[in-house]
Amino acid sequence: MAGAPQGGVYQQAAQGMQTAGAGTTALGMAAANAPQLATTNLQPYLNPYTQEVINAQQADVLRGAQMGLNELGRQATQAGAYGGSRHGVAMGELGRGVAQTLAQQSAQLRQAGFGQAQQAALSDIQNRMAGQQTALQAANQLANISNLGFGMGQTLQGQLAQQGAQQQAMQQALIDAAKGQYAGYTTAPASSIQYVTSALGATPVPMSSTQTTSGSSSPGLFDMLTAGASIAPLFMGSDRRLKTEIKMMGRLKNGIGLFRWKWTEKAKELGFGKDRTFGVMADEVAEVYPDAVKIGEDGYMRVNYNHPALMGA
Repeated sequence: MAGAPQGGVYQQAAQGMQTAGAGTTALGMAAANAPQLATTNLQPYLNPYTQEVINAQQADVLRGAQMGLNELGRQATQAGAYGGSRHGVAMGELGRGVAQTLAQQSAQLRQAGFGQAQQAALSDIQNRMAGQQTALQAANQLANISNLGFGMGQTLQGQLAQQGAQQQAMQQALIDAAKGQYAGYTTAPASSIQYVTSALGATPVPMSSTQTTSGSSSPGLFDMLTAGASIAPLFMGSDRRLKTEIKMMGRLKNGIGLFRWKWTEKAKELGFGKDRTFGVMADEVAEVYPDAVKIGEDGYMRVNYNHPALMGA
């Protein structure tokens, strides 16, 4: 865009405030040096026709005086006193009155012209001062706009910084999640076996020499679950109602689900708190192998993990 100021919002605001400051300074100096009526040359404001008016007025007075002198001479002639002392006194009084009238009228006309010149000069000074005041207000408005732009720039910068921080935090969270997922992939086999064996309190069942050499069979997941059966009770608590935070971990070959859970307070009261927290759900096993499930005197179901149908699952 042609003529647009260059730089960011801070630079533009600074330029605006600098311009406003320079204008305010110039206006302040102009106000300090503003013309005063006492030092103003009033000649340009005087009416150029004032003297002509005075001259015309004086001519009228003189004409009237001449007419008066003529009438005074006529009267003195009729009275036989022309040129006498009384005639001289009358002429003197008439001349003094004419001179006084001329002086008064001239002074009045000049005073009126001077007053009009003063008023015109004062009005001109006031107009110039009003123009300077308007310019000063414009400079103040420019400064206010510049301050507003500076504030908007700060707000925008803060929002951008906040957005950048949020994006950085999101990216870091994605990186951490990726690291955690990668770590889960790399440690999944070992951790799975460790979890199963710790849940059962036993070690995986070693393969026989026949299984090792022939490769005809290998121990499955449920073989490891039932590895410690000789030292565990035949029936173990597995009622869904006594479990909480149930999470499905997979399925056996026969489709029965494998779950992870925590025992409820009721289960702990019934003595199930020390039983395994990884295995099957009694109600699900009862649907396919009813004889592998029994209901205790407390009304809760138990699963026989040594049941032949489950041993080979």
